[in-house]
Amino acid sequence: MVTRKEEKEISNDLGLLVKSSIIVFGGVFLSKILAYFYRITIARYYGPEVYGLFSLALMVIGFFIAFASLGFSEGLLRFIPIYRAKKQYSNIAYLLKFARKTLLISGIIAGIIMFLFSDFIAVSIFNEPSLKLFLQIFAFLVPIQIFSNIYLSVLRANERINAFSFSYNILQNIVKLIFIFIFILFFISAPHAIAFSYMLGIIATLSFSYLFAKVKIKEIFNQTNPPKDVSKKILQSFFSYSWPLVLFGIIGTLLFWVDTFSIGLFKDAYFVGIYNSAIPIATLMAFSGELFLQLFSPLITRTLAQKRFNVAKELSKQINKWIFIINLPLLVLILFFPGVFINFFWGADYLAAETALRFLAFGMFIFSLSSVSRSLLSSKGKSKILLINLICISAINLLLNFLLVPKYGINGAAIATMASLILLSIILFLEAYLFTKLFPIRRKMLEVSISLAIATLCLFYFRRFVQVNLLSMLLIGSFFGLIYLALLFLTKSFDKNDWEIIKKARTNFKKKIISRSF
Repeated sequence: MVTRKEEKEISNDLGLLVKSSIIVFGGVFLSKILAYFYRITIARYYGPEVYGLFSLALMVIGFFIAFASLGFSEGLLRFIPIYRAKKQYSNIAYLLKFARKTLLISGIIAGIIMFLFSDFIAVSIFNEPSLKLFLQIFAFLVPIQIFSNIYLSVLRANERINAFSFSYNILQNIVKLIFIFIFILFFISAPHAIAFSYMLGIIATLSFSYLFAKVKIKEIFNQTNPPKDVSKKILQSFFSYSWPLVLFGIIGTLLFWVDTFSIGLFKDAYFVGIYNSAIPIATLMAFSGELFLQLFSPLITRTLAQKRFNVAKELSKQINKWIFIINLPLLVLILFFPGVFINFFWGADYLAAETALRFLAFGMFIFSLSSVSRSLLSSKGKSKILLINLICISAINLLLNFLLVPKYGINGAAIATMASLILLSIILFLEAYLFTKLFPIRRKMLEVSISLAIATLCLFYFRRFVQVNLLSMLLIGSFFGLIYLALLFLTKSFDKNDWEIIKKARTNFKKKIISRSF
């Protein structure tokens, strides 16, 4: 039973989440536009083959970064909120200092290994000699990206979502986009233009996040080290949580890149480029999760550490419901109009990815609903469980890709990834309930589904009378969205928490209007 005090805490925490989400929304929305423009510029100007080489290079560097990061970024994201709740700032400073020294060494070593083995990876594994130069330049990025991830974790763990959103979502992509245009203008060759523009974006993120943390979160830099017995216990706890995340990062990278790897192995860079036009569209399903989970993860960790279980339960259910409400209509539009999405972003050369996009979008939709469960497990320190999940699912995904890609090409890769994501989502739901007794599903989600089903029938009916293109999709999509929204009200899909947040948002908006008037 939720007490009045807990109801107030839930309302305050949800208000904080929504407030941060509005800020993050602007950052993530602008980030998606800038990131898409960056990738679209590469794909349209250089063609599917070069875009495929770029995608392969990102996959390879992802493996090296995952290995060299040692799970420390995720470890900081867990332990900093715990020590903040206890006001043990010297512990935070000690962990951060240790992480910096260790990751500087591991990052440099990983970069050197990647540089030395660039020819073997490009020629012997992928049979793409042109990939070598991409990998050699990206090798210098490994330690830079790792340090960037450290300070981004610091910002998130300290709930500095504004700074995190600006640094990661906006600044990085603006710098990338500006420099790719400059390099194209001066006729710089594809590998150098793409790799250096990408690198400069990461450098900008690292510079800003470090300076912001140094100026605004001084307490984590200016602390004396804790006693030796305490520091020993800190490192033991930190390593116990972080070491599985080394494999977790590697296997996680494998899970989300195994389809690209398989296509590059069995096909060629051209098909990698075609397939990777569908992935950014399908990952729009992650948009809603990004809005809420950047603050939800440290917030739920702090809430569970303070043993406020009823608050954690309500927060989990509410966030998952919001993700469901946002993603459901987006899934329907992608399933109905995949060609319009691909043609708008990437051009007619990439329309072969239509069917693959449908499979990927459905898999990502189901996976988005498990993101809260994943955060709950992480907040409880179940990193080993998460690692086992990823190992098993990645093995299944790899096996399915090896069976399906040779015969069905990019569609086989999409089917394999969809099946793997759905299975992983089911496992995460069950494990989150087993270890936390929290099941982030609301009954009101049934009413949301009914609303969407009726709106989809209307969409299906009107689609028969209209020739499908960008303009018609915008018109039909707008009509579909309005019907869906109206039905959410008619079916009473919004509960008291929703109305409380709407009321708060309206009150804050009125206050801002009045203050500006005077």
